[in-house]
Amino acid sequence: MSVKVRFYSYDIKFEFLNSIEFPVAPQVGDEVNLISFFKHESPQRIEYYENMEDLGLYNNALVGERTWCNDFEKNEIYLLVQLKYKRK
Repeated sequence: MSVKVRFYSYDIKFEFLNSIEFPVAPQVGDEVNLISFFKHESPQRIEYYENMEDLGLYNNALVGERTWCNDFEKNEIYLLVQLKYKRK
């Protein structure tokens, strides 16, 4: 059973309107690379990559905190995950 996940970070602003499905819930300390969730050479992937370069951040991030949330408008339970990025 997959888990719906949404992300936030104090290093970068995410504009995800929907959850991303993971096969297993990421645990605190796990490494996550969101670029793999964008289609190859899509405008979103290119924009994400360019934003990370402009901010001087690596694409990989560590899961810092996580909490279960309920989106009543979408009738969806999801895992809210904080990502901590390393600076180049």
